Amino acid sequence: MTPSNTLLLLQNLYTGVLWVADDLTIEWVNGQIEQLLSVSKTRLIGLNVLQLLMPSANESGAELSIAELAEAQDKLRTQFHNACDYRQPFIEYSRHIRGVIYPLYVHYSVTPIEQEDRVYFLIEIWQGDRQSRLDKEQRLQEQHDVSREMLRSVAHEVKNPLAGIRGAAQLLIKQTQHTKLPSDQLGEMTQVDAKKLTTYANIVISETDRLTQLIEQLLGSNQLPDLQQINIHEPLEHVLLLTQTQYPKVCIQRDYDLSLPELTADKNQLIQVFLNLVNNACEAMLEQDTSLLAADYQPQLKVTTRIEHQYTIGTVHHRQVIKVSIEDNGAGINSDLIGRIFFPLVTGRANGTGLGLALVQEILHSHEGAIEVHSQPGDTQFNIYLPLQLTPKAAPDAH
Repeated sequence: MTPSNTLLLLQNLYTGVLWVADDLTIEWVNGQIEQLLSVSKTRLIGLNVLQLLMPSANESGAELSIAELAEAQDKLRTQFHNACDYRQPFIEYSRHIRGVIYPLYVHYSVTPIEQEDRVYFLIEIWQGDRQSRLDKEQRLQEQHDVSREMLRSVAHEVKNPLAGIRGAAQLLIKQTQHTKLPSDQLGEMTQVDAKKLTTYANIVISETDRLTQLIEQLLGSNQLPDLQQINIHEPLEHVLLLTQTQYPKVCIQRDYDLSLPELTADKNQLIQVFLNLVNNACEAMLEQDTSLLAADYQPQLKVTTRIEHQYTIGTVHHRQVIKVSIEDNGAGINSDLIGRIFFPLVTGRANGTGLGLALVQEILHSHEGAIEVHSQPGDTQFNIYLPLQLTPKAAPDAH
């Protein structure tokens, strides 16, 4: 393999790569390391790699003292010297490193390579939480698919009897206008109270329609997304304007990156996604027990948009995705529910159906996107990831 091919290979790896001289100065980096560290190549070249890989905190998570910093630096320098002397690579897992702009949680490997009678170090760095996040995402998606198929099977079985019940109730209404029934054992005939029977029959029809609508939601839409180039802030602003009217007590903060590129998506479906998440956040904040809140408590909703580089959704790696964060300062999501919150019929609210977040995940799945949630009392955050481009899929079978 020629040197140019080797550089091309390293440049297109998903892991960050640094080429470090024997004096521990960085001589070359690939594009992924620039994205990972959020700094340019020109800023990294010439930097001592120890400054980058130094731990940002001790094992308890506290800031390092001067003595601990000196000890950590000596230990790291010794590791490099031993790797050089014995030509032995080493790997560090789950390390909080200083980075350049901000600390990072990473794994990294250091491999000594001899070239032209000189030793260099090939260092690979990858995010520490990437694999665990991918495993969790895949596991949740598999569980969601199984529960969705089970619910669809049940919904299909219930749908036909509901249609029969509705039809019978409609026939009952027609019959009440001219049918006479025996009122007692003496054989006396009285006119049945048509108004009362009609009222009862209409209740049956109304409840049947409500259950039918619920089943349609469980079955999901078989309509393909109406894909078009949109700015992510258009559906967001549409929802936030509605929210300001519906929830005037909620203070809305916008932190938009207005330089975000357009993406391919169904605008109306994204409105549905954001509307569900924002409404849930507002209701969670306003339904709290006021006796447990501080006197100056102010419900706050924060919406943030950013570009995320080198992000993997499912099995697809994207160079860029759009990240939308919706954050509230409500009571938080019960820890018993948070692992199942996107499953159909799972809800923590008394009046909730448990279909809103399931629908959100369904729509995002059709957009090849993903959603995650982090919650603790006073801080709940939903993060949505959407690729800039996607391939239209065939409509799902609704039968």
